[in-house]
Amino acid sequence: MAPTPGSARKARRQSISIMDERLAEFIKRMILRMPLAEVMPTLKSWGFLAEKELESLALLRVKDSLAMEVVNLCESKKATIDHAADLDIVYTHANTKKKTWDVYQMSIQSDEMNLVDVSKLRVQFKKSVKSVLKNVTIHFKEFEDALWIRIAWGRDYVNPNQYRPTFVVYHSQTPYVFITNLAKSYRPVLFQGLLLATGYSQIQEMELKSRCLESLKSIVFKQFSQPFQSYQSRSIPEKSYTPAIVDPKVTYEDIKEKERVHHVMLETFGDGPLPKLEFASYKLETSFKGEPGIANKIEPFRCLVKFSSPHLLESIRNLAPLGLSEVPISNLLTCIPHRGRNIFKISEKKQATSSQALN
Repeated sequence: MAPTPGSARKARRQSISIMDERLAEFIKRMILRMPLAEVMPTLKSWGFLAEKELESLALLRVKDSLAMEVVNLCESKKATIDHAADLDIVYTHANTKKKTWDVYQMSIQSDEMNLVDVSKLRVQFKKSVKSVLKNVTIHFKEFEDALWIRIAWGRDYVNPNQYRPTFVVYHSQTPYVFITNLAKSYRPVLFQGLLLATGYSQIQEMELKSRCLESLKSIVFKQFSQPFQSYQSRSIPEKSYTPAIVDPKVTYEDIKEKERVHHVMLETFGDGPLPKLEFASYKLETSFKGEPGIANKIEPFRCLVKFSSPHLLESIRNLAPLGLSEVPISNLLTCIPHRGRNIFKISEKKQATSSQALN
């Protein structure tokens, strides 16, 4: 006798009750947060469900029903938090632009090259973090030459928060790590684990952040072709600039200026694709200039200037050709990829005191 729709729904509810409710809810919410078009590619990349199971899911077009069916399949296959965390890493890896990434650089006080064994890194990192915080889950997954680490933080008598994990991306044999969603309270524990696991002695923030993880990598790994030479006035090569409109009846009165602008921008930015950054911020601090007695009593002037754009560097490259700025453009804007930072602090040089001058 075929089961009735009511009995089928009852069986599903009983099935879910067998699985840990928190785990079932976590998997369900992960599926619900994905755009419908991304669910099947993500599940396929996950690799936990069989091909026939994926084919049955592909027939569902309502996301709620799809999410519940994924939970049922996970229950029947005895999925654990390890499998769920793996799904979260797969989805985040495919959607890195939904998070803001910070870059950190590690260093060592030795001139020797620091070779890192990834398998030992996994063991040492988990051992170090769990020696400080017991209630934490740590999962690893490798994508080509990058090791992804997912940490869900918890405290005594508080379960790890699987909905707000920290993600760390480490490229083997490099001193750089890319981190997102790291609370200040967990920084010492995470940094200690990274240093012990990799063999480096120090780690510091590079003041470089963006939603485009690949662009951050291209900056710190110097993967983009960009000259960033200092501009000096020189003769303009012939035929260095070709007007968009070629008409013998048109007189190009500013052709020499356009040639100069084109040459300077090419010399500064190159003609290849630029890393994608969304903002650059400049914190300025300057002191009051006047009588020494008065100046010392007045607090310094502070302000924050922030430039933002969906593609900031490309926007800067087009400022002069569009006639929106003079050339050469300030080095504070053109040096961003070269210096590997988009957060700057500008302050006056402190004058040495009389005692310091004597020393």
